[in-house]
Amino acid sequence: MKNYVSLMLVLIVAAACSTDDGYNADTAKTPYEPLPAEDYRMVKSVKINYTDDKAREHKWEYLFDYDAQNRIKSIDGKITRYVINPNNKKTYRKNITSEIKYYFTADDGLKTVYSASVEYPQYTDWNTSVPYKYFGTFNSKGYLMRFGPFDCVYSGNKLTEAHFDNGRIYTLVRDRDENVTGYRCNMSDTAYVDKSNIYTYSREKNRTNIDFSGLLGYWVIERDIAGNETWLDPILQLAAFDMLGSRSRMLPAGEWRMENGYPVSCKTTDGYNLVIEYVE
Repeated sequence: MKNYVSLMLVLIVAAACSTDDGYNADTAKTPYEPLPAEDYRMVKSVKINYTDDKAREHKWEYLFDYDAQNRIKSIDGKITRYVINPNNKKTYRKNITSEIKYYFTADDGLKTVYSASVEYPQYTDWNTSVPYKYFGTFNSKGYLMRFGPFDCVYSGNKLTEAHFDNGRIYTLVRDRDENVTGYRCNMSDTAYVDKSNIYTYSREKNRTNIDFSGLLGYWVIERDIAGNETWLDPILQLAAFDMLGSRSRMLPAGEWRMENGYPVSCKTTDGYNLVIEYVE
């Protein structure tokens, strides 16, 4: 009986903690505001696939959920890809089922909570669970002035620099349409890096609520956050939802298929296939 009571207490405490202290996404107040749904169509899901030179198909699927104010509430991810073990150089299938939750908290705060189940069908002993939690603060314009390990520097609504706790300073580079084309980085531990023009864009204007340059990992700042290094296995999507200032205006380079001015599919210049579905 004593063990039973102890177990019940643990379950009650766990259930209480899972409510996040009564957090209500629909009524939470924050200076961050999403782009207006009347002007930017809201994306329900993005599916991505890629076939490598060994005829192996890699798949990513993101399902987006929004609150009553059209802010991002959570992202469910399903990923299947193949990875190389650096020890034996063999390739293994890796499945990831993940969720990113966003909480707009007191004092203009942002909390992101990532959880994932990682499975290796060939080697189940490698299976694991992955948690990450980060915090940030918005400025009065609704852009992040601090997040996790870095501070942001803006010029008007445009993010110009990110200063990391490890001494690295990233400068974003943009073209005349304000699209993020690359970055420069001063590092205290390595040489100066200049990758100013590594990304290119189409002439199709992005009229969705998602910045696809952010979704596809062009904002290198996010890649330097622990756990977020792999560009299509995100634990964060800050730039994708305009939390880091003004977005890239155009869609990334690729063969886009548009319907009524909105993208429904694309084959990127490096061979990734995208399918976009919208909230009705």
